[in-house]
Formats: sequence, C-alpha cells, structure tokens
Amino acid sequence: MKNAQTSYSDVRLRFDAVIETATDGIVIIDEAGKMELVNPAAAALFGYAVEDLIGCNINMLMPSPHREKHDTYVKNYLTTGIRHIIGIGREVEGLKKNGDLFPFRLSISEVLLHDRRIFTGIIHDLTEQKNAERALQREKERAQRYLDVANSLFIVINRDETVALINKKGTEILGYSEMELVGQNWFDLCVPMEARQKRRQSFQSIMAGRELRFDYFENPVETKYGETRLFAFRNSLLRDAQGGVFAIISSAVDITEQRAAEERIRQLNAELENRVEERTEELAEAVNQLLNTNHKLEFEIQERKTIEQALRKSEGELRDLYEREKELNNLKSRFVAMASHEFRTPLSAILSSADLIEAYTEKEQLEKRLKHTGRIKSAVSNLTSILNDFLSLSKLEEGKVQCEPVRCVLPPFFQEILDELQGLLKPGQWIVHTPLPPDTTVFVDKKMLKNILYNLLSNAIKYSPAGKQIDFSVRVQAGKLHLLVKDYGIGIPEEEQQHLFSRFFRAHNVENIQGTGLGLNIVKRYLELMQGNVTFESKLGEGTTFLVEVPVETA
Repeated sequence: MKNAQTSYSDVRLRFDAVIETATDGIVIIDEAGKMELVNPAAAALFGYAVEDLIGCNINMLMPSPHREKHDTYVKNYLTTGIRHIIGIGREVEGLKKNGDLFPFRLSISEVLLHDRRIFTGIIHDLTEQKNAERALQREKERAQRYLDVANSLFIVINRDETVALINKKGTEILGYSEMELVGQNWFDLCVPMEARQKRRQSFQSIMAGRELRFDYFENPVETKYGETRLFAFRNSLLRDAQGGVFAIISSAVDITEQRAAEERIRQLNAELENRVEERTEELAEAVNQLLNTNHKLEFEIQERKTIEQALRKSEGELRDLYEREKELNNLKSRFVAMASHEFRTPLSAILSSADLIEAYTEKEQLEKRLKHTGRIKSAVSNLTSILNDFLSLSKLEEGKVQCEPVRCVLPPFFQEILDELQGLLKPGQWIVHTPLPPDTTVFVDKKMLKNILYNLLSNAIKYSPAGKQIDFSVRVQAGKLHLLVKDYGIGIPEEEQQHLFSRFFRAHNVENIQGTGLGLNIVKRYLELMQGNVTFESKLGEGTTFLVEVPVETA
C-alpha cells in the first residue's frame, strides 16, 4: 500500500512538473466550461494570475461572438456527440485581460474519467509567427515596387517552371495581368509551341546544374495577343540557404526590331555584292565586244590603238571603282560584326541601344529621343545600384561573406575612396580630411572597410545641400580604427532614428531622394562581421555624425 502511494506521488509530481514548465499554455475545463487547471504559461499569455482564472468560465478568454456561443457549443456536443473542434487543431483569437486580441493554435482533447469528463486545451502562441509573416509580405511588396520602376521585363521562374514574380513592365509587354501570370507555367503560357520543348529542356538543365553558360540567351516570347517577339534575357540563379538552386531571375529587353534591322543590313550587303558582280560581268562583256570590233577593223590601225587606249583607261577606272565599292562593302561587314558583338556584351547592350537611338533618329524627333535615352541610362544606373545592394544583402543573409583581414596602408587607401567620391559632390561641396602619417599600416578587411566608408560618405553627400562641407577624420588608437563622418545636411527625425539600421528603412524627409534603404543595414552587418560597431548623433536640419570603431592589428 505504501509503495502504491509512493508511486502515485511520483507520478503526480512528474505531472505537475510537466504542466508548470510547459512553454505552451495548458487549460483543463469541466463540462460546464469552468477552468479546473491553468498552467503559468497559459495565465501569462492572457495576462492573468493563475488564481484569477481557476473556477471561472473559459469564455472569459474569448472575444465576441464566440464568448456568447461557447456554452451552446459544449451543450450541443454533450447532447449529440458530434465533434466540430475536438481532436482538430485550428487557429483562433484569444482575449487578454487588457482587451488585446492575439492569435494562437488551439488543440482540444477529451478525457473520460470514471464519473465525468474533462476537456484539455493546448494553446500555442502564434503572435511572433504572424508578425514575421506580415513583415515578409511587406518586404516582398517593397521589392516588387522597386522592380516595377525598371524599364525592362523582370521575372522570377521557380524550379517547377511556374512564374513566382513579374514586374509591371513585364505585364505591359506580355499583355497579361500579374494575377494571370503568377503561378502559371511560363513555357506553356508564353513560349511559342515550336520553341517550347527546346527551351524547357535548357531550363531544366540549368536547374540541375548541367548548363554552365546561362547568363545570356535570346529567346522568342509569345504575348497574350499571339504576337511572337524576340527578347534578350540576362539571367541569375537564386539559391536557398543550403546552396541549392530554387529559381532563376531574369531581365529581358525586346530586340525584335534590332535583329530585324541587322538582317536587313545583311540582305542589303548581299544585294550590293550581287549588283557589283553583275556590273563587272557586263563591263567584261562590253570590253570583249570592243576588242572583237577592233579585230575586225584591222585597216584602221591607228583608230584601233586609240580605242584600245581609251578602253584600258576605262578598265582602270572601272577597277578603281570596283575596289572602292568592295572596300566599302568590307567596311560595312566589319561594322555589322562589331555591332553584333557589342549587342552581346552584358548590360552594355542596353546603353549601346540608347547610343544608337541618339545617332540614328529623325531630325524632328531628336529632342524627344535624347530625353528618353537619358531616362534609360538613369534607370540602368539606378537599377544597377539597387541590384548591388540586394546582392550584398543576399550574400550576407546566406552567410557567404567572411572577414578576411589583409595588410593595408591607410593614407593611400582612404585617398582612393575620396577620389572616387569626387564625381558625386554637389556644386560647392567639399570633404575636409586630416590625413594620417603616410606609413600608418593596419590589418583589416579592405573590401568591407571600403564599402562602409563609401556608404557613409556618399550618404553625407546625398543628404547635404550644395555649398556645405563634409568632415572626415581617422585615428588609430588602442588597437582600434576610429572613423568619423559628419555632415551639415537635413538630419534624421528623432522619432525615426531607432529604425535607421533596419532593412529598407527610409526616413520620411528623404522619400524624394534616390536610395534603397539598404546601405546602413549593410554597413551594420559588415561591422558585426568585423567585430566593430557604429553609433550616430543627428538633429533635424542641422546634420548627422557617424562614429565607427573597428578592432585592428597594427603592422
């Protein structure tokens, strides 16, 4: 008997320990809905003390209309035995003591005792999960807005050939809405039947890692209206945390008219060659006829000599003309070959097209053309900057960036950065820099340090008005490299300073100034890898000062 009591006591202690230490909330109610047991985790979730809940009806933790209907739910089950939620997990909302609602996953089980039944509820808080899902959706929408400003088609195609993302320009080119494209098979919807199988096989080879050259393709695309256009695709693979390829991102430019123009030039060259050949044959025949005539006029020797001399002279002129035409033809052929090569050069194809538009346009349209080419070049530069920020962020997220200190002589290193920034300075701006001793040498990751300093100084230039100076000072002290960047610009609103190093954050007073909101986040991430830190002070309308500390070894 004593052993049985001891065993029961041990079991009871284990049960209480499990209930008390469980991270999920646990609540046991009777058939009337009154709470018999509430563990600390459940009480904390709802903002109550455990003793405040014991004996109370469970409906006090439910928002309307479930609060008013809960007792009816229980009575219907006890009467009919039909289960609606028992044994089935589902997401619901809970009502905290302070009136706030929060999401959680509820699992209910029924326990039959010898004289009654009880119901056990397991409560798993979903607040952080839901917040993360909302944050992820906001970032996805923000990235979509960046892509929508591009003047080229941008598309992401999943491994299963479905469209994951497409920008606004892409929907305009293809004639489909975003809803009609996302989730659909790209090859079935937008690749012409005659090219579909070959393009699909090439795509699967890229996904499997068998296709090594995939950065540039020229592929036909079929629009919603049945029109087939030729596009130049620039491609990059998207990989997961394990390095596996899960999608491909592509930018595409319509080159249908460009290729048609090239084909027309080739046809004209062929026609010119045929005409020159025909003309040569005609001239040769004419010469032969003249020679035959001369042979028949033997009695007119002097006249024949005169005619022969004239013919020789004519032949020389014709040969010169033929050689000049042949040389012109060769020049045109070399031009076509050169232009064809330049069109295939990564990214410069877009800029070359802009230059050709400026060079080969009608007089009355020149002003408008120049205006549009300026916009194209600006869009390319902006897009390159955005993609560079996304690439740096992607490498940091995937853990591909490692701190690799090397020997660095600081004065020429900093001077090189300052020289690169000269082209960004506004009229009247200048950078005040007190140089270090010429032989100051440390061991530091030069790429990371350059990225950090370039970001801070370019921001100081961007957010300062013309005619203002920018201060930049450096010192090495006690095993640390200290950097100071100070501007006298627009400053950062105090209420927004806490978010300054967040991804995609931009203060409300810089919304009309170009930027991605990634630069300072990348700076902070690089400093974390270098075991350094960054602090700042800012006053609205007066300017901002950034202080950077990086541990270094002196040489």
